[in-house]
Amino acid sequence: MQSGVLERAAGLAERRLTQRVRRTWSECADGRLPSWDDVQALDIGDDWRSCFAVDLALSDPDPYFIYIGEDLARLSEVYFTGANGRHGAVIDLVAARIEEAVITRRAVSHDEQAALGDGGRIAFRCVLLPLSNNGRDVSHVFGAANGKLTGAQYS
Repeated sequence: MQSGVLERAAGLAERRLTQRVRRTWSECADGRLPSWDDVQALDIGDDWRSCFAVDLALSDPDPYFIYIGEDLARLSEVYFTGANGRHGAVIDLVAARIEEAVITRRAVSHDEQAALGDGGRIAFRCVLLPLSNNGRDVSHVFGAANGKLTGAQYS
C-alpha cells in the first residue's frame, strides 16, 4: 500500500536545523551566492526563530546583527566560560567563524561544547552561509544556530 511510501518519506526529513537551513540556502544559491533579499524571501517556517544575519559593511570590529530570531536571542542570554577562562555569550560562538565563511565563500559549520557559569554545559551547533548583494563580494552572512543546555537546573 502507499502508506509505506509516505512513512519512508517522512522518515527522511532532516532533523537538524543547521542542515535544513544549509540545504535551503544551497537550493537558493543555485551555484552563486544569494543576496540577503533572496534569503528573506525563503519559506523556512519556524526555522527563522533560530536564524541570524550579519551585515559586514556595518561590522566594525564586532559583527553587526541585522536579524536575530527569537529562539537564538533567548539562547544568547546564556553565558559560558571558555577554555581560556574568558566569559562570553552564546552569540559569540555564532560570530567566532564568520570570517572563515567570508574568506572561503562557502558554508561553514561548527559544533561547540562550553561550560556555563552555573556549572551546566551547552552543546552548540551553527552554520554560517555567505551572501552577496552584487554577486561578487560577500556582503552578509546568514545562518542558523541552536544549543542544548544540560545540567541540574536545565533537566
